[in-house]
Amino acid sequence: MTTFETADRTDIHYTDTGSGQALVFTHSWGLNSGQWDHIIEQLAHNGFRCVSYDRRGHGNSGAYDGDWTVDLLADDLAGLLAHLDLDDVTFVGHSLGCGEVVRYLSRHGAGRVNRAVLVAPQLPLLVAGPDNPEGVPVEMIDGMLAELKRDVRQWCIDNAAPFFGDHAVPSEVVEWTVDQIAALPVETVLATQRMGAHADYRAELAELDLPVLVIHGDADVSTPIELTGRRTAALLPNAELVEIPGAAHGLYRTHADRIIEAISVQSPALTAAERTEITGG
Repeated sequence: MTTFETADRTDIHYTDTGSGQALVFTHSWGLNSGQWDHIIEQLAHNGFRCVSYDRRGHGNSGAYDGDWTVDLLADDLAGLLAHLDLDDVTFVGHSLGCGEVVRYLSRHGAGRVNRAVLVAPQLPLLVAGPDNPEGVPVEMIDGMLAELKRDVRQWCIDNAAPFFGDHAVPSEVVEWTVDQIAALPVETVLATQRMGAHADYRAELAELDLPVLVIHGDADVSTPIELTGRRTAALLPNAELVEIPGAAHGLYRTHADRIIEAISVQSPALTAAERTEITGG
């Protein structure tokens, strides 16, 4: 197992596949780096170096029972880039993982990074407040946390269909998704969900000066596009928004081809001939 140790002596498991321009993947709430396997396989074939890792307390990374903050997770990501001495990186994040990407950039700078791809981002601020009236009422978030505390597995089963939307997904993918979240300590499930819902990235997004591609489905009920993807793109100084009709939150699986194409075609490391080969155009 390939790991590096953080400053607080937590082991972070990572995978490093392929060669070429580096893509670094951050994963969704409750899951682990395995969510990207389907996409990484193709991108490595397309000539990219794909690095993915399990958030602390998730997957094969070390256990964690301390306070959960986005700063902490961004520092873990910085540790990974330093450990592998990665430069000219493209970040690819999904949902909560997009927050780690943004916080890394505001906290550690873009010296190692050339661009970011945010897939169904849980940004810029989910919970409602006096200056965010269009957000999700805190009562709804607290109600969801209560349901998770009561029975995490059942909550996952009940929400699997809207997560993937009206698209055929192999049963083993659904089972894997449910199993990963249900395997986590309940305290971790609750703390990371609460952290993600209350994290405010609005000021940070407005300060990012690198190219950012936002990919979002218009049938996403977990992070509705009008609340998250469109607002995120509007705040970013140099963003492109790709809206995928009918795609839900699990579009990294149901619309993997669209994500692979968007990452590959827009890569500054590819020649025009290579882009044509990937798209078949």
